[in-house]
Amino acid sequence: MIESLGALGGYGITSVIVIIVAFFLFARFVKKIIGNIIMGGLLFFWLLNTIGITHMTLTTMHGIVVALFGVPGTIVLALLNLVG
Repeated sequence: MIESLGALGGYGITSVIVIIVAFFLFARFVKKIIGNIIMGGLLFFWLLNTIGITHMTLTTMHGIVVALFGVPGTIVLALLNLVG
C-alpha cells in the first residue's frame, strides 16, 4: 500500500501526518497575525489618531508590536505615548 503512494512512500506515514499538522498550525498562526494587524491597525489609525485621543506616528517597531499583540499592544503603545 505504501508503494502505491508514489513519492510519499519514502517518507513514511508519520512524516505525512507531521507535515499536515504543521501546515494547520501554521495556518492558524498566520490567521491570528492577520487578524491582529487588521484590528490593531484599525484601532491605531482610525480610533486613536482620527478622534484625537493621541497622535502617534507609525514606525517599524510600532508595526511589529501591533502585528504580534493586536489591540492590547496598540493600547500599551498609546499609553506609553501619552505618558512619555
